Amino acid sequence: MTTENRLRNKIVDRIPLRSKVLDLGCGGGELLVQLRNEKKTVGYGIDINYDHILSCVRHGINVFQGNIDEGLKEFSDSSFDYVILSQTLQQVRKPVYVMSEMLRVGRRAIIVFPNFSYWKNRLQMLLGRSPRTRTLPYRWYNTPNIRVVTIKEFRELCKHKHYRIVDEIPLTRSLLIRMFPWLSNLLSPIGMFIIEKGH
Repeated sequence: MTTENRLRNKIVDRIPLRSKVLDLGCGGGELLVQLRNEKKTVGYGIDINYDHILSCVRHGINVFQGNIDEGLKEFSDSSFDYVILSQTLQQVRKPVYVMSEMLRVGRRAIIVFPNFSYWKNRLQMLLGRSPRTRTLPYRWYNTPNIRVVTIKEFRELCKHKHYRIVDEIPLTRSLLIRMFPWLSNLLSPIGMFIIEKGH
């Protein structure tokens, strides 16, 4: 099973039946189709790429073309049960603003990002090379990533913004993480969090 399929399955597992879902940077709509089929969700997507928009339309997905860095003005407060940002946080120009908009329009947010602090990335940097792994497949000259995000720093941002981490899902089979969760910053190639506004 590919990393992308594993990610989608992890997200689907955590969305309750018949939820209303917004997927930011939805790509061709694969996640929304899977959620519709398996969880009977009502789903909407936003993507900037025209080809992705056409793919969503072909799949019968409600989709809007737009730049999420400009906010989610089309949606009123608390319009969704879950807002998803998968593998896109490291590509946006205003990550803090995007997160605040996610938690304005959604009750909870699911955020997935490549962990730049993963040990394989650190080793490649130590050897004088830009990190290139399954979760960071690009070369330095063609990467869409403009942010370096780590699990540790994401936790710190949530604490600073008073966002409550509802769940942190390890995307590795390492027994060490199950025994010592704080090792995820070193051993997990991907960070996956469910957050909500603090009360």
